[in-house]
Amino acid sequence: MNSPPHILITGASSGIGAALAKRFAVPGVRLSLTARHRERLDNVLQACQARGAETTGGVCDVREADALRSFVEEVDRQQPITMVIANAGVGGERVIAGASGERAEVAQEIFETNVLGVANTIIPLLPRFLARSEGHVVIMSSLAAFVGLPEAPVYSASKAAVRVYGQALQRLLSPQNIRVTVVCPGFVDTPMSASLPGPRPFLWSAERAANRIVTDLALGRREINFPWPLSTLSKLSGHLPPSIVRRLRQRIRNRSHEPA
Repeated sequence: MNSPPHILITGASSGIGAALAKRFAVPGVRLSLTARHRERLDNVLQACQARGAETTGGVCDVREADALRSFVEEVDRQQPITMVIANAGVGGERVIAGASGERAEVAQEIFETNVLGVANTIIPLLPRFLARSEGHVVIMSSLAAFVGLPEAPVYSASKAAVRVYGQALQRLLSPQNIRVTVVCPGFVDTPMSASLPGPRPFLWSAERAANRIVTDLALGRREINFPWPLSTLSKLSGHLPPSIVRRLRQRIRNRSHEPA
């Protein structure tokens, strides 16, 4: 496949974001990477440079719309961005609710990062993509977008919101030759997901997830869901009685404890 010549990735210092950056890092490609943690971001930038890519890094929080817009506009002026991957988000133990749900400040952080952070990343680029009649928007959602997880109601809502946002952008932008893809992973082995209490069934490595995403992007997929067992259960959950969904979820959790 031919990698896009200039890719912007947020949340690129670890997890899927870092794995995607390294997967795209080949000679002839420019990567503009952002994250909140300077040292980890520098490590990813160095790894991508070693693979032959040209890189630019910016330390910023996707909740800070003005700072992010300045970075996006500057790197786009230097070389037009052809793909943006809105990957930054909050998850893991931080989003797990207590018996009475999430605290107000946690709910605000989740929505500001997972929803507004995605919009803050994409919105500055849309007029530029439209002016050029080309571009690819990639939004990182989750299989939690298909079914409200009782242990993470606000997180589930945030991922459902960006999935629908992506679907709406597809309908809005496709007549103008702008592609939009929504990615809905299950459990991926990242520092964030490692903090989760309990099992992580059908766990994929970040590298495996990145390979799947890059392959499906090249195939022109509008939505990328994996792994298929969790994807199937998530999609069916909205059409099955809650008692059956609970039993299926428990069976998957029990299997995740079985020795390989």
